[in-house]
Amino acid sequence: MLTTSEAAEILGVTPRRVVALVESGALIAERFGRQWMIDERSVRDRVTAPKLSGRPKLGQKDLLALSTHTLMNRDHPVLDFTYDRKQKRARIERVHEEGLWGPLGIGRRSRKPREGWRPPVPNEVDLALWLEHRYMPPLRPEAARILRETGEPSTDMLMFSSLGLNLSDQYWFKPVGASLAWRDVNFFDNDYMATRPHRSPDSSTPGALEKWWEKRGGQNWLLKASSTAEEREPYNELLATLLCGRLLDVGEFVPYELEEHDGRACSACPTLATPETEFVSANDAITYFGITEGHDLYRGYVRACDELGIRGARTALAKMIVCDHIMANFDRHRANFGLIRNADTLDGWRIAPLFDNGAAFFSRATIAELRLERYTWTSNPFEEYPLAQLARVEDMSWYDPDMLVGFAEEVQQVLGSNPHLSDEVVSRMAYHVQHNIDTVNDLYVERVR
Repeated sequence: MLTTSEAAEILGVTPRRVVALVESGALIAERFGRQWMIDERSVRDRVTAPKLSGRPKLGQKDLLALSTHTLMNRDHPVLDFTYDRKQKRARIERVHEEGLWGPLGIGRRSRKPREGWRPPVPNEVDLALWLEHRYMPPLRPEAARILRETGEPSTDMLMFSSLGLNLSDQYWFKPVGASLAWRDVNFFDNDYMATRPHRSPDSSTPGALEKWWEKRGGQNWLLKASSTAEEREPYNELLATLLCGRLLDVGEFVPYELEEHDGRACSACPTLATPETEFVSANDAITYFGITEGHDLYRGYVRACDELGIRGARTALAKMIVCDHIMANFDRHRANFGLIRNADTLDGWRIAPLFDNGAAFFSRATIAELRLERYTWTSNPFEEYPLAQLARVEDMSWYDPDMLVGFAEEVQQVLGSNPHLSDEVVSRMAYHVQHNIDTVNDLYVERVR
């Protein structure tokens, strides 16, 4: 057995990197107290592993830039791939079981005639994009600190050292040759620690805001801080919850709570996925069904939901568009809405509850913009202009203008509790929310005639 320092000297890396290799399953080791003792044979095997010969994989001459993994769904292998961390490219080496257990975002659906679930046909371009959408953005506030603490060179390699585990689905990256099982590594059944960020959901979760997770009463909770000194996002999440509580049914939205941690405001909510379910982003569904930018994204997404057997997709999208219009939400991108399916049977499709509303309620507006008669923003995901997107709403039978009576006053009350916002800013925000409500009410009158 070798100490981490001894193993590092043999491998020509830092002790911190040795620990990362151990925790990823690439080296065999046992823990004694706070120290790892590394199996000498596994170290020697890594040193004597075959070097690149012939034409390098992915054109990469630096062997250390390449790593080979098996994309897993729980204990089901999906495909083997080699990743080039310098070029951010992936090469598919082998597909298992026709990619049956693969995520939708790695390729278009199979065209083979068959009943039931048709798996995606993986391709390297979509796989690389799927990987890119999975890891922590390098510009997230805590990214630089975590990279220093873990010794990883980049956030994509941080994701791989964390096995690609998160709390949104059951996909992970198993190093080739590692003896690991889903029950031993997943975050649904096993603990994660903020003091070990390379083994937390943070490493494999996108999004710009600082975030962390806690287990509360056996359930996983996500907590998010703010991106600005004014701490607008947590208050916006609470406001969005109050709005959705007026308009939507329980289960159609994720409820957020406003909390304080270390003197900072943050939002807290239970996570979307469970050990039995997974979140499928609209982005992945669009990739799977081959809906390109040249197509009508709204119509294509509705047809995709119809093919998956999801009832009421148009109404669900109408609710999302109306809520986003009232909130002036400019950040409803394709990764923060989508679908839920059963992870065991790969069916049971349904619309995911609305979540991630921190960029709403004029979160980037200046006082000069708020003083204007009308505040304008760029909408997403179907139309650039809010009124054009609102016109996409087909079903208003679920809506009643009386449900929003007094909501502008509630906006003023909640935002008024934020000590960083002036009375004028709060008053102007409430004014613009009421204006957006009036616009929706006009659409309701038009649709129900």
